[in-house]
Amino acid sequence: MRPHVHISSCLMLLVSVAVNYPVPRHSCRGAAVYYQAPLQTDSIPGTLLPAVPLTGIALAQVFESGITDRQVYTQHAAKVYFVWGAKSPTLPTGVVASRYFPAFRNPDKTRTITWYQQQHPDWIIYKEDRVTPAYGFIYDYGGLTPLDITNPEVREYYFNEFIMPAVQQGYRMIALDNIDLSNGPKGVGHFLNGQWQQLYTGKKNDEAYYNNAIDWLRYVKVRLHAAGVTLVGNITFKSASSEVIQKAVDAVDMWLDETGFTHRGINVTGGDWLKKFHFLKRVLPYKLYVTINQLNGSPETASKEQTTWVLANYLLCRGPQSLLAMVSYHPTSSYKGFFYRAEMDLDPGQPLEEARSAGNGAWMRLYEKGLVLVNPSSTEKAQVALPAGAWQTLSGSTFEKGITLDPASGMILIKKPGQ
Repeated sequence: MRPHVHISSCLMLLVSVAVNYPVPRHSCRGAAVYYQAPLQTDSIPGTLLPAVPLTGIALAQVFESGITDRQVYTQHAAKVYFVWGAKSPTLPTGVVASRYFPAFRNPDKTRTITWYQQQHPDWIIYKEDRVTPAYGFIYDYGGLTPLDITNPEVREYYFNEFIMPAVQQGYRMIALDNIDLSNGPKGVGHFLNGQWQQLYTGKKNDEAYYNNAIDWLRYVKVRLHAAGVTLVGNITFKSASSEVIQKAVDAVDMWLDETGFTHRGINVTGGDWLKKFHFLKRVLPYKLYVTINQLNGSPETASKEQTTWVLANYLLCRGPQSLLAMVSYHPTSSYKGFFYRAEMDLDPGQPLEEARSAGNGAWMRLYEKGLVLVNPSSTEKAQVALPAGAWQTLSGSTFEKGITLDPASGMILIKKPGQ
């Protein structure tokens, strides 16, 4: 993603997680509650992000250039707990700010490609033609210079020149963007004393490229932890195999997932949905996570069906420290404003189980006060048998015994009052 109004692509702080996989415990009403507690972490200096509640919808905000009153973050039942790319480190109580940086590019646009060619010509990553810098993104002012993050001098320079000033300003999280492990910018190499040095193939599935990228993330995290600060990374899920993405996710303290279950206004379905779902099932019990979902329209115009799809997928997959970011897509993604709809204030209680098959290709998860259903098929309806009792949809319709889910749909059912 890019820190602009319109974009065409795009938590609790910890040093290391003492993994406590969730196991059922009993609530005061006798029902088994799935999670024991928020993730436990080793103590580090600095401010820790307040524990994200296990009930309701916990939100993240992605950039905030269009927000004039930050109190909006805490005015609704669905509250914001984390801001990606905050304008300043001071936010309302309970909300933690992160400082934005591009992961592999120079973040200071005043240090142009010409400046680097004059001052540090050996640091620039070029494409296969050995002439074109591997920018990846071109802005109205040009591109941000791509840097050779395998070079120890570059690492020291980037950390001390750019990241440390943000830490000194008071930021307790550093956000690295555009971690595309497929080498989307098609970088190949750099010059050293005028001689060409090839590092990568410029193509996908380049082991050298993704290993170097992950090593850079680990380097930044170690340096940040020494300063009492933690790392969040926007890692592109489909940019590499699940095994490689797992290594990258483990190299950061929190994973921001920009493609979510709705991307560029289109629901993720079928095999892509299943791959993401099973990956999240494996990592969310211990990983701090933000899922970004780009809905087709503004908060006022996005459909109820797609809004429910996003909320249902979040509740189906959420771990003890999972946050939801809903943003507009019309016709490109807009990360500048606050996305809020009344449906986001729902509270089904805590989960009583992990997500499980509901039959006919659908998935379900039981909560203290509700039931979440998702049909990821893009073509087939799914009939689902319901637990005993009467269940109400968010719009007030009542169902007993069974329900039919449309293709690519989600359903959130609440126990009828009095049960």
